[in-house]
Amino acid sequence: MPLGFLDSLFKKKVEGKTAEEWYGLAVGETDPEKKIEYFDKVLKLKPDFAGVWNLRGLEYVVLKRYEEAIASFDKALEIRPVYPEARYNKEDAETELRKIRASRVKAGEKEEETTAKKKEE
Repeated sequence: MPLGFLDSLFKKKVEGKTAEEWYGLAVGETDPEKKIEYFDKVLKLKPDFAGVWNLRGLEYVVLKRYEEAIASFDKALEIRPVYPEARYNKEDAETELRKIRASRVKAGEKEEETTAKKKEE
């Protein structure tokens, strides 16, 4: 009888699957959105699984959703402060985000120049 209790304690499920089963589905999936969905189910069962937070962040990078990626990497680093892969991935995502923001600023400046030239004409 106590074994049944322990089994249920260690084999918690979300939507009929364990964290390990959801992880397996995520790893085998090719669609980044689906992978994130599966990783979220793993994290519902094991919120302190730093590796899954890191992998989730990488999928957000694939989708070019850098702010969400950075938030996932931050969570991984909060759980495991010495996690070189998560730190590198976060820095990479921050670099990409800075590039995007810089190009938007530059595009805005060019638009202002074009508008100013049209007004002069």
